[in-house]
Amino acid sequence: MNVKQGNTYWGMVGSREVERRVNIIETRSSGTQYVNWTHIKKDGTLGKCSWMERSKFEKWAKGLFEEAEAK
Repeated sequence: MNVKQGNTYWGMVGSREVERRVNIIETRSSGTQYVNWTHIKKDGTLGKCSWMERSKFEKWAKGLFEEAEAK
């Protein structure tokens, strides 16, 4: 799945379905792309932020949960 900045994706953590919003996609000096994401809690509030390699995030994401609003 090709992830885009601002979109929210869903995937599995263990047996739980969770949502994560992509904040930033950046390329580091090594050439590897990383995604900064924020966990969306079940009540809709924002949780912790974390970094993950883009390829790993794309493997984790099972589908698009919510598309970002057009600017």
